[in-house]
Amino acid sequence: MRFIIAFFTLLCLALPVHAQTETTPRSQEAVAQPQAKKWKQTVNEVSALRDRTKANADQTMRDIADEKNTLRQELEALRSENDRRNANYQSWLQQFEQKADQKQMLETALDSQKDSMRLIEGTVRTSAKQMRKRALNSPVTAERPARLQELEALLDTNHFPGLESIQALTEMWFREFTASGEVRSTRTICIAPDGSERQGIVTRLGTLGAFFLDDDGMTAFLQPSVSGKLEMVPGDFNDAVDGAKEFVANQRIDAPLDFSGGEVFKRFGDTSGFLTSILNGGLLVWPILLVGLIGFVLAGERLFSLSRIRTCPDCQMGKAMEWAVKGDLKRCASCLGTKGNTPTCRVLKHVVLHSGGTLVSMEKGLQESILHELPKLERFLPTINILAAVAPLLGLLGTVTGMIGTFQVITIFGTGDARMMSGGISEALVTTQLGLAVAVPLTLMHHFLERKVDCMVADMEEKGTTLVSRIVATGKGD
Repeated sequence: MRFIIAFFTLLCLALPVHAQTETTPRSQEAVAQPQAKKWKQTVNEVSALRDRTKANADQTMRDIADEKNTLRQELEALRSENDRRNANYQSWLQQFEQKADQKQMLETALDSQKDSMRLIEGTVRTSAKQMRKRALNSPVTAERPARLQELEALLDTNHFPGLESIQALTEMWFREFTASGEVRSTRTICIAPDGSERQGIVTRLGTLGAFFLDDDGMTAFLQPSVSGKLEMVPGDFNDAVDGAKEFVANQRIDAPLDFSGGEVFKRFGDTSGFLTSILNGGLLVWPILLVGLIGFVLAGERLFSLSRIRTCPDCQMGKAMEWAVKGDLKRCASCLGTKGNTPTCRVLKHVVLHSGGTLVSMEKGLQESILHELPKLERFLPTINILAAVAPLLGLLGTVTGMIGTFQVITIFGTGDARMMSGGISEALVTTQLGLAVAVPLTLMHHFLERKVDCMVADMEEKGTTLVSRIVATGKGD
């Protein structure tokens, strides 16, 4: 704006000088008045322009000042907000650090308590497993069938046993201890061996056993069933049943009891055979059975095939040797047969047909013919040997797998129940037993067949060498 004002001022000053240089002295007076008027007009315009410019400059300065004040207020507000947020950030950061320290302390405390928690869990589950096995063999379960479901809940590995579960388990044990000293007679319904239901008096002797006596005089031992009711034990218990009947009738003070926890009754009712015990060995029983089946089939085929092979008859061999000594190789070959019905005859005929060369060439021909017959005789023998070696290895693998499962059970439930451990180990050893049962006969059969093949090969070599020497002696081979 100042540049514009300065420009107009210079322009106004230059106009009179220009006019003065171009006018003559005569016209100075005539020209002076219009120029003065124009000059005055220009000055007025410049003054007006200056005033407007100054007004605009003042307004601009006021606007700038207002904008500056506004920006200063916004800056102060932003600084206040920033300070507030920084304060909140520091507060949250402090709380986060406190929570992190608290988390670390809790994790440390949790780690220190994990061993104790595992010990408590293992102890409770072991006790629950023992109680469940006892309940399955206890006649008290028929009076309290709901405790089986409670024990199943305690054995759930996805649920940690709390204080309520421990209290419930403790109450079960105390009730069982109390019931073990009771002799109680009640009228209830029991399951007969034929599946029918019969009502009679049940006399429970603690937790060891129970007797059934109906109105018809039928007496039987009782054991818990899967349904929760008591069922009669099938079997021949004449003397024991008579003793129980006399005890119920108050004719004697002692009664027959089963101290095995139901194992005696299981033996009488156990109808499982050898196949059932074998199949309890696990998944690896099937590969072992397959290996045994293949091995015995191949060994049977070899035994049948080799038993049909005969050695060259002595009479036929003697005639062939006589013609070989006489030098008549054609009749010698005819004595051995047209096609050679035995491996020895085929080898000897091959030697006769390829005679006429040197001793070395005839011996090479003999070895070649034996090598040609050998694969037919040794067919499947390497496979039988491999199967005999694989069977015990599969059995050992099944045993190791079963032992791993047994130790996993021990890790969860502990070692409180020795029968549970022995049962798992016995099942694991089934595969080793089966593997050895397959490997031993296969090994013996492989050795027998191998020796039979060796005898045949030795017979070929002996008679072939004899024939070669006879041919060489006649001069047919140089």
